[in-house]
Formats: sequence, C-alpha cells, structure tokens
Amino acid sequence: MAIRRQSDPVPNGPNFGIINTGHMTGPAQAAPFSQNATQTNSITNEAVDKARESIEDLRRRLEGLRGQSPEADAALRDLDMITPRLDEPERDPGTLRYMIQNLVERCGGFPNLVAAAQLVQSTVLALLPGS
Repeated sequence: MAIRRQSDPVPNGPNFGIINTGHMTGPAQAAPFSQNATQTNSITNEAVDKARESIEDLRRRLEGLRGQSPEADAALRDLDMITPRLDEPERDPGTLRYMIQNLVERCGGFPNLVAAAQLVQSTVLALLPGS
C-alpha cells in the first residue's frame, strides 16, 4: 500500500497554526501568516515558589564564598536584584533575562555552583513571557 503524502495546510482564518489540546503552560508561536493570535500565560504559585527556592539554594551556596571571590559577591548582588522582580516577571522580561545570564556567567567559575545557577536560570525564565 502506497503512502499518500498530504499537502501542506493552507491558512484559512484567524489563529491558524495554533493548536491547543489542553492546558497551555508555556509560550506559543503562531504561524507567521496568522491573524489575531494571542496568548495569556497563567503563571502558577508553584512556578514562582520553585524559582524562589532555586534562588535561595544558590544564595546559601554563595554565602559560603562571600569575601573569598569578587564574582561570588557580585552574584549575590545579582540575586538581590532578581528576587524582587519575581513578583512581576512580565514587567521587564528583557532586563530579567540579561540579569539571569550575567548570574550564570558569574557562577561559571565555580564548578559546584554552575548547576545551581542554571536551575535558577531555568526556573526564572519559565516565568517570563515568550519573546
């Protein structure tokens, strides 16, 4: 039996290209030719709590290095600026992304902190709207 190839779909209306089969938890990207595509992210308290927990874990680890390295001190200052922004992550997502990237780079010199910094990065970025 020969397999028949289906032709590519043809745009036929608003929001063509977005298929939501359940609860959407992350960003969606509409097809470039779609119209009126919108999405509302629903950030749960659990996601915010996970981000706060990952930040506090990294903070505890960095506290042990306080005064021993300027990068550790700078990373602690970064955490102090990131933490209050978790209440409104959609307010200035670009700045928050930049701050998180700096934090990961600062922690890169400490092999035992890299994974903790990357966990902070993933939990905080999960709160941000898609770009």
